Amino acid sequence: MGDKSPRGLSDHPPGRLPCMKAEDGAGASSSSAVCAQQVQADGLGHSSGSEFEKLFHLLMELRHDDYVPIRTAGSIGDLGGDGLRTSTRALYACYAPETFDVSSVRSKFLGDVESAVVQRPEQFDTFVFVHNDQRGGVHPVVSGLLMDAGRTFPRVVFQQMGPQKLWHEAMYLDRVRMERLLGETIPVERVVYRIGLAEIEPLLRHLAEKRRRACASAVPVPLPTIHKVDFNELSEHAREVLQAGRPYAHLVEQYYRSLLDPQERDETAAGFRAYYARMRQEYGDDTDKILWQMQRYVLGQEAPRWDRDEAAKAVLAYFFDECDIFEVPPPGWRPERPEQEGAAPA
Repeated sequence: MGDKSPRGLSDHPPGRLPCMKAEDGAGASSSSAVCAQQVQADGLGHSSGSEFEKLFHLLMELRHDDYVPIRTAGSIGDLGGDGLRTSTRALYACYAPETFDVSSVRSKFLGDVESAVVQRPEQFDTFVFVHNDQRGGVHPVVSGLLMDAGRTFPRVVFQQMGPQKLWHEAMYLDRVRMERLLGETIPVERVVYRIGLAEIEPLLRHLAEKRRRACASAVPVPLPTIHKVDFNELSEHAREVLQAGRPYAHLVEQYYRSLLDPQERDETAAGFRAYYARMRQEYGDDTDKILWQMQRYVLGQEAPRWDRDEAAKAVLAYFFDECDIFEVPPPGWRPERPEQEGAAPA
């Protein structure tokens, strides 16, 4: 499949660089994560062919120590796989054409699956079809192929991995490895750019429109897990941020139920979890700072309009209450401090 020497994302047509430092000077990890948000989409989403495969190998080698890139070898080819993780027994096959062609993708998928099952049956339990389609969801043909393959080979788990999931992998990289992926040093000057999370943008617009017509309940809305804010030691201000968004959190659920792609909610939640884990590693027990970084993850760094800011609070409240972000207290846990009499749980 050609030269597989790794190249950084800076070797590709530039996106909206340079990358930026958080305006509060709050450390390089959040800066590199924002860089990845933009450049990962520009690189992995817009590259094709061998360039996409090189970037995929580089990301996976930086992310997973057990990842093994596979090259072609004479008449035997690559035995149906482009990469393999030895600990999880996952085999990866890349398909990244410049233009999507149904017959070609079917031929590629079926050929790789048959080759892998026949020639390396004891080496993998999961087959991952890696692609560069960033239009949201997978093509109906690809989803059908995955389902059919699962019925034909029931011992194998079949999955897909597109630019969004690859970006989630990049979220776990530290600054040194992120710079290796980007192919350049992450600048640290105080620059504020408007980036925003692309997959959340339509949700923010939906919430901003619906919020004007939604009537907030006069009764305080409690958390499903009422002690979660106590367990995470969030300040009163942080609680107010979540509580302000909670009356409108049902609009988030309404938005996801209206989508044709049932996986979008889960993939967005995975992105939240990955970024939260990243911020947890950087800021430790400073949960207020983590919540603030999560809000910036939704909105970008530029000061938002009031309606977008309110919509972001609803998004945070939704994923907080769904337990996709922040720690969940163990069963039976109670705060040491007594709750104030008559106070609503927060």
